[in-house]
Amino acid sequence: MQATADKQLVGQHFSRAARSYDEHAILQLAVGRSLVQRLPAQLPVNHALDLGCATAPFARAQQQALPDVHWQAVDLSPAMLAEAAVRGRLNERYQPLCADAEQLPLAQASQGLVFSCFALQWCDPQAVLQEISRVLAPAGRVLLAVPLGGSLQELQQSWQAVNQRPHVNALPTFNDWQNAAFKAGFADANLQQQVMVEYYDSVKSIARRLKATGADHVSGATGLTGKNAWQAMVAEYETKRTAQGLPLTWNVLFLEAEKI
Repeated sequence: MQATADKQLVGQHFSRAARSYDEHAILQLAVGRSLVQRLPAQLPVNHALDLGCATAPFARAQQQALPDVHWQAVDLSPAMLAEAAVRGRLNERYQPLCADAEQLPLAQASQGLVFSCFALQWCDPQAVLQEISRVLAPAGRVLLAVPLGGSLQELQQSWQAVNQRPHVNALPTFNDWQNAAFKAGFADANLQQQVMVEYYDSVKSIARRLKATGADHVSGATGLTGKNAWQAMVAEYETKRTAQGLPLTWNVLFLEAEKI
């Protein structure tokens, strides 16, 4: 697996996407709503994290599910947290915390739950699950969804037909997360992989959606893409068009585990 993407650049891309995130993060929001349905009925400690929360779109549902819990909305991007405040999602029991998921400024065994949706793909699985394990109290739970390697495969394949420059991030695999969970002490972790396909009317719509959700940062990419290279990639992508439109595949991992 390649080195973790530069966190500062990732944060900048997400900050620029703060205002447009909710409108365009359709798949991310759908996955998050299904993740909320998996929330436990009670926690061993009444403190929880929404790790990589973006604009905290699940804040209301999370608080309804666990009304006695004090949440912290954790994100690397201060602009995302500011947008969460503008949208009225922060309150006394749902407080913002600007921090790196791999280096949380929180006490050991202080949390009853760590919830995360489409945020930890920028992290090293081993490092972030070790940190989650550190802050979880005994019997605390981690509940996360994250895109895996093989996501955006149509976009990657179309670019590879044009040049060998990186255009899509090399995301961690199912085995990367499984091994990391075991090493972090989540021996009984339940991991499920689900393939989801979105359809678009044009490649430009795909590029616009990725940019609007902050997911357009590519580690190791340099310089601008030329017009001829872009047109060649679009022509290659068009060969994949179906009756529903241009497909964009996501391999999504759902991970649930309890700290022993």
